[in-house]
Amino acid sequence: MTGSQRLVIAALGMLAFGSSLANPFRLDDSLSYTVPPNVQMQWLPFARGQMNAGGMEAWVTVNIRIDTRDWIGRTGRIYMVLPRDEASSIEAVWTTQGRLQGGRLVSGERALVYAGTIPGATLEDQIQVRLRSKADWTSNSRRLNFHFELDTN
Repeated sequence: MTGSQRLVIAALGMLAFGSSLANPFRLDDSLSYTVPPNVQMQWLPFARGQMNAGGMEAWVTVNIRIDTRDWIGRTGRIYMVLPRDEASSIEAVWTTQGRLQGGRLVSGERALVYAGTIPGATLEDQIQVRLRSKADWTSNSRRLNFHFELDTN
């Protein structure tokens, strides 16, 4: 095999690897639920002399139940995703009971919550989430569409 043939094979391998990362699998988390089912954003306290004062905050508990039955025994990374919000940027910061990883993300991003071998048919945890937005939060009712994606090795 010549050097140029090896280069072409390596390039094809990189394309195949890159395309698998570009197409994550969306996981079914339809059995997850929040406590309380609806949460109200509250104004953050205004501190005198603060330049970027204002903003909204809410705390919510989420009981996570992700269907992983099609991936049992496979190795991969699971990400929590918060799609971009048209009206206001939202920041989510969370802690977990230990099955998933705690973390932080802003709308339009995804954050790693699990890496390793998928152990069973479901991946469950309870997370405590703090949601924050800037003072441009204008809606009394808005649904945040978090979801989970799997990248396999």
